[in-house]
Amino acid sequence: MEIDVLSLFPEYFDSPLQTSILGKAIEKELLVIRNRNLRDFGIGKWKQVDDESFGESGMLLMAQPVVQAIRSVKRKCSRVIYLSPQGALLTAEKSRELAKESHLVLLCGHYEGIDERAIESEVHEEISIGDYVLTNGGLAALVLIDSLCRFIPGVLGNQESAESDSLEKSLLKGPQYTRPRVFEGKKVPEVLLGGNHKEISLWRKRVSLERTRQRRLDLYMRSFYTRSRVPEEREEKYSEREGLERVFIVLEVEKLKRAKTFYSKVFGLKFSDGDSMCLSDFRGTFLWLREVGEQVIPLKTFALQFVNESVFIRILEKWELLGGVIEKQVHASASIVRAQDMDGHTWELSLRKSIE
Repeated sequence: MEIDVLSLFPEYFDSPLQTSILGKAIEKELLVIRNRNLRDFGIGKWKQVDDESFGESGMLLMAQPVVQAIRSVKRKCSRVIYLSPQGALLTAEKSRELAKESHLVLLCGHYEGIDERAIESEVHEEISIGDYVLTNGGLAALVLIDSLCRFIPGVLGNQESAESDSLEKSLLKGPQYTRPRVFEGKKVPEVLLGGNHKEISLWRKRVSLERTRQRRLDLYMRSFYTRSRVPEEREEKYSEREGLERVFIVLEVEKLKRAKTFYSKVFGLKFSDGDSMCLSDFRGTFLWLREVGEQVIPLKTFALQFVNESVFIRILEKWELLGGVIEKQVHASASIVRAQDMDGHTWELSLRKSIE
């Protein structure tokens, strides 16, 4: 694989790319990385690459230097990626996908970002490494490179570790132990010492699911969603369930950020567990969003009933204000509103009325 990194500080990458697994991969020519300085494509005598943003404070990287830099390295087979907090969240699945590309161009942002026209013209995909902001995109590029290189054959001494590592199946790894068997009174679980590989496998699977459920509800839901589509996994899941603990409303959406903004403002709640929020007026019911891009989305219909009229009215007002569509219907015992979100999903929202 070949990677061209475009940034204002190419020296930022020197040390990380010369050490550890990345350094060895480059030494063995499994990975070829070239660092390009955006300032080499700057405008005028002073090689200007940034200017003031129209309509707001701060500096932006200008379109012309960025476009010229990308075109200087881009090929027909290239995939151009802009490291941006506005992009889709980097996952193990995405890293595996990118590792199959023959040539990547990584564009590192600086200042307040990049002129949108350069992004629209040259960038295939925006990727974020998390919901936080860095001083520059160089670190994000390194994270992406390190993550995807694990899936390039020959980079890891034991390729099986890439397949079994934490998050590979949207689950966290369970606890791990080595010698001694007892440390400060704490013992290694007996199941790991018995030599029964089937029991060990079942134990690891069980504790992995539980740890993910407790610590990363978003990953747990992603795993739940994926397994429910695989017949053998679905059969096992239903045979093992011990009782209903929570209810999840799963919505497939084109743009995750847009949908999260819409629903968080409509319900006045935050997505506290990654891509899910608890609808507090409906105890134990969670709304979980899954981004599917531009593929055809199977539309769904859900129903929620309110007992507080002021809350009901406020949600309807926000729904329409934020771009949703509502159609009011009145029944004898309830006010029912059919509402559609921006992805076309339908919600039957009703207000329970007392009959005198």
